[in-house]
Amino acid sequence: MKKLTVLVLLVVGAISLASVDSMAERLPVSSQSVLVVEHLNDNYKVSKQTVLFDMVLNQLAIEQLIAQYVEMLAYNNGLDPKDIFRAFDGDFGLAAWVDSEGLDRVIAILGPISNPRTVKTAIEKLLPQLLPSDIKLSVAVDQEYLYIGDIEAYSMVGKGYNLSLVKSDLSPGFGYFYVDMGGTIQKGSVWNEEGILIAEALSIPLFEESRERFHVALEGASVDDLEVTRHLPLVSGFARINDLSFLSELEFDGLGFVPLELEALRIGNVSFVDFSKDMTGEIMIDANISVDDIFSSLMGTQGAASDDSESVGYSYVVRTGYKGSIDDARSMIEKTDPDLQVLVSGDVLIVEGQYIWIQDSWLYVSSKNQIRTNEELQNGVVVSELKTYNKLLGFVGSDGFARLFIDSGYILTGLMGLEIESGVLINIEFIEDMGVIRSLVVIK
Repeated sequence: MKKLTVLVLLVVGAISLASVDSMAERLPVSSQSVLVVEHLNDNYKVSKQTVLFDMVLNQLAIEQLIAQYVEMLAYNNGLDPKDIFRAFDGDFGLAAWVDSEGLDRVIAILGPISNPRTVKTAIEKLLPQLLPSDIKLSVAVDQEYLYIGDIEAYSMVGKGYNLSLVKSDLSPGFGYFYVDMGGTIQKGSVWNEEGILIAEALSIPLFEESRERFHVALEGASVDDLEVTRHLPLVSGFARINDLSFLSELEFDGLGFVPLELEALRIGNVSFVDFSKDMTGEIMIDANISVDDIFSSLMGTQGAASDDSESVGYSYVVRTGYKGSIDDARSMIEKTDPDLQVLVSGDVLIVEGQYIWIQDSWLYVSSKNQIRTNEELQNGVVVSELKTYNKLLGFVGSDGFARLFIDSGYILTGLMGLEIESGVLINIEFIEDMGVIRSLVVIK
């Protein structure tokens, strides 16, 4: 699957809007993972009109830098840059399957494009310079399409993928993806609406036991009361799960695009999941970085790193409802990772530069001490009062057991010196009558 990851990274910057059915007849019928997008170039132009993409790609000249890099590669290899860009004039298809010998195979398809043989020559020269040395991909063409990947295996597999499996129960879009993960199906679509880019994903459990556990853990769970508390201004995430006991056994990918990666939250080497027996199910995650530090980073003027972790311009704090004591937390950390040094300062634990304490029945894990953390939160924002947040929330509805908001306008306003409304909202809800988890990503 390493080949699939590399190919996704190569094209993700160019992907935008998608008639996906024309591509389906060329995809392997036995594909376990599929991505299809139509009219890459045309729909890219539409998608980048969102405020965030316009600022990043146009105002910060990221698109220009990428184009200049591609042109430099082309000229250095005696190529015409137009032959490279022409590859993205049509549609895009990406599929992964397992062959008869149990080997992972992947194919990327681009087209229809004019003069594909010229494009093939350009791609063959550039691919070795863009891919890791251990990744070997072949390139082939027919009258209108360019193929990159395991060409020999692709030539022997049956074609004609059933896109109805992908598109059912999803909002119509310009692009679709589908992944069979064994016990769970992940599928989604992407579209533009009123200058907003929206992606929808469904996580569908295939076994009755999984569906029942989803019901127990997620039915009726809501974050409405968590969004009205104070949060740090850049990133605000909150989740409520009725029963956390299933997390230790659940494949996290089965939860879909949950914005709060509980498995990744750690105190040293100790996962937050290890605390689940004493957690009530409410979790809030916040982060912030100063605009001055971003300026310094962009201008290359950032000074030497300070030994004082509290003097740096970024902050984060994780809060989780907690029924235990600080001694319980310390015992859990020391039991799970005996080699981890735990310093004790009154009612506060210090582990690898993180401060841990209990306050108002919440377990805090912060990059800064209790006084500074409380000051920053008090001077923070009430997310439910933010204009951009409420605009994006109008596209996803009020239901949800997990939500993440990135106020990109907060950073862009500081960088550009004028007020800019921009943000990313991820909302996750459990649809009881379907027994599925629905994720919506909304970008302004």
